[in-house]
Amino acid sequence: MIRIKYVVAVLILAAFLGGTYAVNSFAAEEGMQTVQGTVICLIPDYAKGTVNPVVATKPCDGEPPHQHIIITSDTVYSLQGLQEGLMKIERNPQRTNVKISGEVKGNENGWILFVN
Repeated sequence: MIRIKYVVAVLILAAFLGGTYAVNSFAAEEGMQTVQGTVICLIPDYAKGTVNPVVATKPCDGEPPHQHIIITSDTVYSLQGLQEGLMKIERNPQRTNVKISGEVKGNENGWILFVN
């Protein structure tokens, strides 16, 4: 019986330390960063009730209001922030190999890049 309690205690400790390490690994990616990747416009199709992901070939500020994401080699970031910063992205015709600076926040569910 003592052996079972010991094994259970070791497993609980291992789970706690593993969870602490996982949370800290997410926090290590946060802060001010410059990311480089492809900007994707998520253009709504109200008739179908869907969203069409598009790599625009021209500025997208003439499209209906929509969300933007940037895809790097290993991460997808949702772009958020002040209207001025987002308008710079919409007016820029370059969509591939784009560098965007901002504050990265995230967790196990996803990453957000706050642009100014």
